[in-house]
Amino acid sequence: MSDKHDVPTPTIKTTYGLSPLWILPILALGLAGWLVFQSINEAGQRIQILFSDAQGLEAGRTTIRYQGLEVGKVRNITLADDLNGIYVDATIYPEAKQLLTTGSEFWLVKPRASLTGISGLETLVSGNYIALQPGTGEPSLRFTARDEPPAEMTDKAGTTFKLHAPTLGSLNIGSPLYYRKIQVGEIYSYRLDDDNQGVTLSALIKPEFSALVKQDTRFWSVSGLKANVDLSGVDVELDSLASLVAGGVTFDSPSTSRQASHNDSFRLYPSLSAAERGQTIEIALPTNHGIQGAGARVTYQGLQIGEITEIRIDPDTQNASATAAIDPSMLWLFNQETQITIEQPQIGFYGLKNIGNLVLGNFLSVVPGSPDAPAVDSHYRFSASTWQQQQKEAPDTLVVTLDADDAYGLTPRTKVLHRGIQVGFIDHIGLNESDTVTIKAVIYPQYRHLVKQQSQFFILGGITGELSGNGLDVVVPAMEQIADPALSFTSQGKHGVRDSYPLYTSRIQAKHAREDAQGKTRFTLVADALPSINEGSPVMYRNFIVGQVEGYQLNGKSVTISIAVNNRYRHLINRDTVFWNQSGLDIKANLSGVEINTGSLRSLLSGGIAFGSMPGISNKRQGDWKLYASRKDAARYGVDIVLNTDEAKGLKVGSAIRYQGVDVGEITQLEPDFKTQSVRVHSRLYPEYKNELARQGSYYWLTQPVLSLTKTENLDSLFGTYISVVPGAGEFKQQFKLHASPKYPRGLSLVLESDARHSITVGTPILYRDMEVGTVSKVQLGEFADRVLFSVQITPQYAHLVRENTVFWNQSGVDVSIGLTGANLKSGTIDSLLKGGIAFATPDTSPLAPKANDKRHYLLHREPKAEWVAWRTAIPKP
Repeated sequence: MSDKHDVPTPTIKTTYGLSPLWILPILALGLAGWLVFQSINEAGQRIQILFSDAQGLEAGRTTIRYQGLEVGKVRNITLADDLNGIYVDATIYPEAKQLLTTGSEFWLVKPRASLTGISGLETLVSGNYIALQPGTGEPSLRFTARDEPPAEMTDKAGTTFKLHAPTLGSLNIGSPLYYRKIQVGEIYSYRLDDDNQGVTLSALIKPEFSALVKQDTRFWSVSGLKANVDLSGVDVELDSLASLVAGGVTFDSPSTSRQASHNDSFRLYPSLSAAERGQTIEIALPTNHGIQGAGARVTYQGLQIGEITEIRIDPDTQNASATAAIDPSMLWLFNQETQITIEQPQIGFYGLKNIGNLVLGNFLSVVPGSPDAPAVDSHYRFSASTWQQQQKEAPDTLVVTLDADDAYGLTPRTKVLHRGIQVGFIDHIGLNESDTVTIKAVIYPQYRHLVKQQSQFFILGGITGELSGNGLDVVVPAMEQIADPALSFTSQGKHGVRDSYPLYTSRIQAKHAREDAQGKTRFTLVADALPSINEGSPVMYRNFIVGQVEGYQLNGKSVTISIAVNNRYRHLINRDTVFWNQSGLDIKANLSGVEINTGSLRSLLSGGIAFGSMPGISNKRQGDWKLYASRKDAARYGVDIVLNTDEAKGLKVGSAIRYQGVDVGEITQLEPDFKTQSVRVHSRLYPEYKNELARQGSYYWLTQPVLSLTKTENLDSLFGTYISVVPGAGEFKQQFKLHASPKYPRGLSLVLESDARHSITVGTPILYRDMEVGTVSKVQLGEFADRVLFSVQITPQYAHLVRENTVFWNQSGVDVSIGLTGANLKSGTIDSLLKGGIAFATPDTSPLAPKANDKRHYLLHREPKAEWVAWRTAIPKP
């Protein structure tokens, strides 16, 4: 059986028309056409701008702006074919196409910073841009950019004026315009005149200051630095730091003139004096006025109101006078009471004033008189003086005369103080006929009553201190008074002023002078540290109060103490007097008990100083009396001695003085004496040795190490040279000679004469039968330099071996003789071979020759004869 399917028959229809699927392509085509139309419509206008360089330009980023609105953008940057510029292709948006004419101008705007201001600050965020200023003319698509904005263009409100000058000078775009030191505008453009014979500058005045420019206004330059250098000094004129860098212009504003109009033209003068503006006044100048010349300022409260135009000398009177030009608007300052002050530099710890005058010279300042004072005549004549001169000439001013031995560093204008308040100044310092110093001090009128008949004048400065029952009071003045001393005085006694007053160097000296009339003698003590004393502490002799402590002060690394002793006890202080501290309790406790030593009750409470006689104890230090910590310390100090030597080789402070290896003292100071070309060695002998060593006949010498093949001595001095001493037996003495060699034992002194030194030196031994019996102590040339003299010392126990006929020869080195039969070599001992020696022998005669006398001269032979060596003379001991 077969399967059969029934297949339906399709029905075919024919459709006529457009398929809906074509709607999408049609829509896409319409949208693309609309986009093309929009793109063509909004593409803007392509232009080309020629720049000198491409610095700050960037394709696709740098915009073109008109009054801050973006109107285009740089599309492409290419190099010109002739390599003389850069072509910038840019697109201008359609709404700005009307700005493109032949008169349109383009320039690059970028940030600029100077002392006068900052411009283009917005470009720090948005980047550089090209500014567009539209012009007139036919449409154009090719332009040449400017390096600077157009001269006629400004985006700031205000009034514009034209300034004409022969040259630009140091002015530039952005240079400020000043009126009385206040910036009221700026220069915004400049150009050459049409005839190329000058420069025209465009100045913009801010709206609020436009009324200051009058028809009779004169402008002058304050640009840069003006200097005049001559033998009298350096005159430098600088208006401000900004005008030094960027230049500047200032002007006046006559009150009687009408206001200037926009774009009025004015002449620009090079300086105020060239502008010939201002009222002329005459000023008489004193001697040493310090004003350099024309150009010096005239000020009022720091504001310049004029300047000196001329200084001249009257040939008849030799007086100086000046002519000054004053701003007419400031003439109200001048009447018959007006004072003109010469401003001088002041330098000190209290501050600096007019420091620029050291370079620029002095200037004048105006002090107006009372408004009710009569007006001046039409000649405007005044006299200038310093502030000190004005004070000196003021009514009721007091001038005090002081007598002093020295100026003590005081100078004219040094302050005069009373209780720390300035009441005057020193006006004059000079020598008088008696070869002392006369000082004139000016006291202000309101303080003249403080100067009385018993007033004491003294120099104020330095650190002082007082110790009283209330404690320690140290006064440290202001740094000004330490570095710049002042004058002060006391106000005491009856009213009235003496013809002259003595000047004291300190407050303490003034106090001493006041007490001198009461019968006291004053002494100055020096201590390393301040003892427990204060002002008023007693000065005692054997526990009896004979004076008191008056004060103390710091003096470098020590303390200076002033004491006063009643004149009736003055004789107790002599050359052997020693001072020591007698303050507090001295307690000693041991197995035998407790010992307590104290002075008076007053010294126990407030401290005290005692003194007594101690011969041989060092009691002075550079002219002042030493103050020891206690009586026992004074007794243990010892004695100071001075050793004089040609050179202090190897010595230093602290080097020891030794006797037989025991330290008996030390060096305290080395002092060169340039007059005698020697050295003074200040030393101290310990107290237990002073009685034996500080005596006439003590012998001091320099001990140094000796290292050689033949001798090794003084190895203990390898680590420091020291001084050796042998005691004398004479009277007490503190001045000695420091010798270069040891003291040889006293024996027989002889002098040997030779034609040359050979190998003999100080220390060469004197030999008798190869035994050392003496030594060479000195080697020197003879008086006529024709021989060498050897001073020798023969030990006392061998002095009898030297007779009047004794012969001496040099036994140094080796004696070699060579002949046909061979060589003969002779030498002495190993010592004489290494260090040499002098031998002697006495002829075997009968009777025996007498003993040699001290200082006898002998001839020193080069070598011995054979018979001399063979002598065996018997010489008995005495």
